[in-house]
Amino acid sequence: MSDKTAPAGWVVQLTLPAPITPTGANGTPWIGPAILGAPSLQYFNVAIADADMAVIATRKHSGSNSEVIIGVVRALSAAEVASIPLSVGEVRRA
Repeated sequence: MSDKTAPAGWVVQLTLPAPITPTGANGTPWIGPAILGAPSLQYFNVAIADADMAVIATRKHSGSNSEVIIGVVRALSAAEVASIPLSVGEVRRA
């Protein structure tokens, strides 16, 4: 038997791809685009109990396209959601 309670929300992570240099036509041999750094991470607190719905709500809230990788990081308890404070269905940047 488990003592775990159902999550009241989720911490959701957005992984934005690293910027890529455009390839130029300056006469040098083409070696492909160069990546200018590491991907950026953004975190959101979401007061939706279903993980899939939390991801969908975060994608809609952030206006991100399909290149952005979105996934849940960890569950939030009812006490954590209340302490943030989030209302039911709300998405807020962490």
